[in-house]
Amino acid sequence: MTARPNASAIGEFLARASRRVAWLAAFEGAAAGLGLAFAAALLGIPRRGAIVPSIALGLILAALGAVIRVLYTAARRRHVAELVEQKAPQCRNLVVTAAELPQHRVSERVAGVVYARASQVVRSLDLSTLFPGRVAVAAFAITALAWTFVITRAAAAPAASTKPTRIAGPPSIDGIDIAVVPPSYTKRPTQTLHDPTRIEALAGSELRFTVRARASQLVLTTLTSADTIAANAAGNFATTVSATADGYVALEPLGATAGVRRLIGLTVNADERPRVRITAPGRDLYFKDGNASVDLAVESTDDIALSSLKLRYTKVSGSGERFTFTEGEVPLSVARADARKWTARARWNLASLALGAGDMVVYRAVATDERPGAAPSESDSFIAEVLAPGGVAAAGFALDPEQERYAVSQQMVILKTERLQARRGLSQDSLLYGAAEIAAEQRKVRAEFVFMMGGELGETPDANEDLSQLNEEAEAEGEADLAAGRNLNLGRIALLRAIRSMSRAAGALTNADLATALTHERAALVQLERAFSHTRILLRALTQRERIDMTRRLTGTLTDASRDTRPRAEPEIDPRLAALRRAVAGIATLAASPTFNASSSAAAQTLGETVLRVDASAKPLQDAAATLASASAAMSKGNAIEARTLLDHAATGIAAVIRSDLAPAPRANTAGLDRIGGALGDALKRARGR
Repeated sequence: MTARPNASAIGEFLARASRRVAWLAAFEGAAAGLGLAFAAALLGIPRRGAIVPSIALGLILAALGAVIRVLYTAARRRHVAELVEQKAPQCRNLVVTAAELPQHRVSERVAGVVYARASQVVRSLDLSTLFPGRVAVAAFAITALAWTFVITRAAAAPAASTKPTRIAGPPSIDGIDIAVVPPSYTKRPTQTLHDPTRIEALAGSELRFTVRARASQLVLTTLTSADTIAANAAGNFATTVSATADGYVALEPLGATAGVRRLIGLTVNADERPRVRITAPGRDLYFKDGNASVDLAVESTDDIALSSLKLRYTKVSGSGERFTFTEGEVPLSVARADARKWTARARWNLASLALGAGDMVVYRAVATDERPGAAPSESDSFIAEVLAPGGVAAAGFALDPEQERYAVSQQMVILKTERLQARRGLSQDSLLYGAAEIAAEQRKVRAEFVFMMGGELGETPDANEDLSQLNEEAEAEGEADLAAGRNLNLGRIALLRAIRSMSRAAGALTNADLATALTHERAALVQLERAFSHTRILLRALTQRERIDMTRRLTGTLTDASRDTRPRAEPEIDPRLAALRRAVAGIATLAASPTFNASSSAAAQTLGETVLRVDASAKPLQDAAATLASASAAMSKGNAIEARTLLDHAATGIAAVIRSDLAPAPRANTAGLDRIGGALGDALKRARGR
């Protein structure tokens, strides 16, 4: 009955010994970790004055050292009885025997004796004496105090004085980190650049600069501003620049003197507008009535992401000054391949618009992207028109009439009519549509000649009369007047007859009567050829005010005649070319220097800035500025050969830009040289013939 309490006492003692060994191992490991953190702080890792990262690093190293040390001593702690026997030889293996006794079969009497004697021994042992912790705790405390002293001193150093720091040696820039933060609507990640020579960013991005420099102040210069930046608590210079247009960012450290400038080119890419087009039917449509359906297909793409895609229309009804306009939108079924490419389809029933004869619908696709406040992009506009009897099909509101004014001719109208007549197996709808298109072109040709003649005079129209119908009686009276001799200009008579024939041909084409239309078209062509055979058809007689007064010819006092003297016109100097010429001259002067120093490096940076100020968007000038920046860096390193080579490349690139901007020189008169060359060639031929 006494064996079990004694066995429990032995187990409890060994457990306390194992825990003490583990705690001592943890203190030793933490001390080693803090020792590493102390060494890192002395070396400036992670960064001098960065208190939070330094504390985090110290705690991580201390915890890591403690865990590693505890794991390392795990095997020893499993045999903690042997450690006790080593520290207390007076135990005479009783503690080890008692710890291993449960693993063997012994009698109850023997076990009781062993446990009783072992328990008497362990009651006389002191764990703090067997496993002292003074060394481990002292090591941990010393390393913790040293580490705390180093990081707090480094953190307090920048704020110890409000006066500008005195820099040993000339001011310089040690490193530049730039975080390019795109606009939030793009959902693009932030890009980090280290010591770049050029930045490329989307318009609206933020450029967050962090500059490590041995300077008391930093001057940041762009195309539009110059700012002086003070150091922050960490001893760095931080600022933000908005990317709005192509340009540059120049950084200049200041101390007792000015240091070497660092020039960084800036390229700003604009967020392009969406591109949208109607792929089907992709042409103007003409219908006999308003009970028709149109199958529509739309495509739209964007460089970043689309926001919406719509199809809008404008219904145009009425005539003359009584037009009415109705806006609307066609429901679309949109399919999104990805955020940048959308397609849409719709079957549009025009019957819902209640179109009458002569009414039309102008429709176009409209797309917007995610950029806030961006104007929508529209596709080309097309029309769907219900033709009126004898009406002229409209050309579409989005087309410039100047583009097609001279694109058709009477010969082409005849050719198209003959081709349509020769096509077999056409449906009635296809025939009507093709004839309507040719009728529209015939009216275009007629309108051109009417415009050339200054318009036609006619009687006052009746308000109730259909303006689309041709007044045959008025036309016949006009021809009778011409035949009676009221207009003796035969060319004008032929033109008027051609215009009449064109009107009749257009009416026949509207009714799809191709044979009759061809007869009138050919008659119009004959009259046109007859009209152009008269040379005065396009001449205008002088009015009375413009007639030359023959009585005043060769009159006046001859002595009053004198030479007209005017000041000589000086050519205008292109400021762009002048600035580029000055830059080339500056590069040539710099390259001619026998040696390079800090002022030469600064001069190269200034020349690069001058080049970018001329045109920051020109790729050749961007390359020339980057080359000058590289030349400045080579000068700072004392590499004169590389610097001269880079200066030569920069001058060559700028000279090429100047050459492309100059007007071509006048060609010299080489007639004499050509004669000499011809004579020499003849002499050489004769010599070879011998």
